[in-house]
Amino acid sequence: MALSVNGKQENQRTLEDDENDDIKRDEEWEKNNLRFGWGNWTPGWLQRFNTIRWFVFWACVFSLFQGFIVNGVINAIISTLEKRFELPSSKSGLIVSSNDFFACFLVLVISYYGSHRHKPKIIGIGILTLGLGSFVFSLPHFMTERYSVGTEDTNSFENVCRFQNGTTSSSCEKEKSSDLQNYLWLFMLGNALHGAGSTPMFTLGTTFIDENTQAKMTSLYLGIVYAAASIGVAAGYMLGGQTLNLFTDFHVVDPKNIGLSPIDPRWVGAWWLSFLVSGTVMCIVVFPMCAYPKRLPGSSKLQADRKSEAYKGEKMADDKFGKDWKAFPLAMKNLILNPTFFFLAIGTCTEGLIVSGTAAFGPKFMQEKFNLPAALASFIMGIITVPGAGGGMFLGGYLVKKLKLKCKGIIRMNLISAVAAAVMGCLFLIGCPSQHIAGVTTEYTSHGQLSSKPELQSQCNAGCGCSAMMYDPVCGIDGSIYFTPCHAGCNLDFDWLEGPMGPFKFYKNCSCITASMIALMNSTPTSGPEVTSQVPMALESTTPMNSVNVTGPPIGAFQGICMSDCKLFYLVAPLFFLGMLLTFMTVSPTQTATLRCVPESQKTLAIGTQWLLLRLLGTTPGPLMIGSIIDSACKVWQDVCGETGSCWIYEKSDMGIRIFIWWCLVKSCSVVCYFLAQYFYRAPTDNTDELPEEQKTMHPIETLNTREKKGE
Repeated sequence: MALSVNGKQENQRTLEDDENDDIKRDEEWEKNNLRFGWGNWTPGWLQRFNTIRWFVFWACVFSLFQGFIVNGVINAIISTLEKRFELPSSKSGLIVSSNDFFACFLVLVISYYGSHRHKPKIIGIGILTLGLGSFVFSLPHFMTERYSVGTEDTNSFENVCRFQNGTTSSSCEKEKSSDLQNYLWLFMLGNALHGAGSTPMFTLGTTFIDENTQAKMTSLYLGIVYAAASIGVAAGYMLGGQTLNLFTDFHVVDPKNIGLSPIDPRWVGAWWLSFLVSGTVMCIVVFPMCAYPKRLPGSSKLQADRKSEAYKGEKMADDKFGKDWKAFPLAMKNLILNPTFFFLAIGTCTEGLIVSGTAAFGPKFMQEKFNLPAALASFIMGIITVPGAGGGMFLGGYLVKKLKLKCKGIIRMNLISAVAAAVMGCLFLIGCPSQHIAGVTTEYTSHGQLSSKPELQSQCNAGCGCSAMMYDPVCGIDGSIYFTPCHAGCNLDFDWLEGPMGPFKFYKNCSCITASMIALMNSTPTSGPEVTSQVPMALESTTPMNSVNVTGPPIGAFQGICMSDCKLFYLVAPLFFLGMLLTFMTVSPTQTATLRCVPESQKTLAIGTQWLLLRLLGTTPGPLMIGSIIDSACKVWQDVCGETGSCWIYEKSDMGIRIFIWWCLVKSCSVVCYFLAQYFYRAPTDNTDELPEEQKTMHPIETLNTREKKGE
């Protein structure tokens, strides 16, 4: 009996020794064959980069610049592109949505076909494509003529009262304006290449990280990558916004020579600079990414130690998935019939509507609701994005790791975050009061509320021949904003003054303002606007020069809009931060839950399918929906030779109410989807004991490496 026991122990030790020897041989094979480098050049000193942490680092560099250009800079310059190329928001929304055009066709092909191919090399091709897209996006600047607001003789262009017996002056160049709008297609092509180039990283890159790290670290690493993307978005808002303080043709024109400054509504900043930087960086990052092997050393052992959390459903035909296109319909059927995956994917789409819509037009919302310059609005959005979106994605991944959440717990955390984020929609109802704009919100001389549609012509400017093609507002001494100096009845009699944002004009002898001041003096003090609450933007925090004094200012108008003392954006900014934090908290946990609720062989396809649905139902319609909502609140459109251009003036309260309703409806859909995802989730049972004996003892490393040696 003792001999029998000793014999079994010796056999057991022999089996363990043989298995350890196999593991050592396989690890040695991985070390010699899965090397970092290019072709046959794989020196030993380069192998320090052949780790998951360095891969995550390069993924972060890519994500940072992808977020910088796609979700940061483009969103920051949307209002500038509208102005430069005469686009309404509904059309500029197409620029943002075009990011998903090519990606929608590629995402399933890449995720299914690439699941068993060389993922880093496919990702590298994507990075190069994104860089090409950035160069294409900048082309319209070099293909168009210099930006001009008129002739070189600024006095001949001044939109002032010239008494033309009621005829309307026009510098109508219909053919030229239509040519400008045609560049919309080039912008869409550039951003479509951005989307195509991003697809491999956010599908194959996600599964590559999951396959080459411990299960508990996946959510943290993904959170870091997505946090880098959000930091890039913030940098895009802030740096992209700062480039708008440079004149678009700064390399050939001094804006002072044509009477422009950043406070002028006609100002167009250097929107194209950031795209040259991004394209160059992407062309550099492609080299280290393509140097990685098909998988990292030690990855097969990590996969062997994993425990499946896949949804317990019908048996999957795993062996052929990703290798044979005939198995593709069955693979898609299994995914769609997985209710947890399905509702997670739809929940991701509704969150994509929120993120893409608010990201695209968030700066414009701030700009319009709180009367901020475009550069400042973009800068504020950048400050909010860093701790909000970046912190949310990192916090979501960290909580999954810290609380050791399983699939169902992750979904419940998303549900709580979505409910809390829905409450933050009230921020859209907050805004500064509508400004007094003569002929738009108030009547010209009586300053009564204008109940009819906007009418820029009045008795005081009837013979001036004013054009409404270009918005060139002035702030009258009476506290009202006038569409142009001409609509205020001003002539060419003006002085140059100095302000904190550069020189500006003070127009004198303005007939409409004279009539308004007479009406104000003859009326009760409460019947007109509070003049003291309106400060010309050019004079904010500065005392005017001698031509304007506090005790007796001449009757005239300052260049630019009137700035009120409304500071409500200090209240909205924290609420916007909380809304973004709670919304982005679901990003990396949702990816982790998706990876956990599907079988190993379907992970890449699941991520790809989720991204396809996200783009089709989320990020593509999101900017279009918000753009249409914003357009619906427009009061005065640009009239370019009988065609509608961009919107000059919005009804602020209507804009806020409509966006609030949209936010609440979409967030409600997210809540329902996350609830159903956790409700239908069925955790798998531990079936290890039911496996055949040979499958229990066979080491997965041996199987995987044997297949790779055979070239499978």
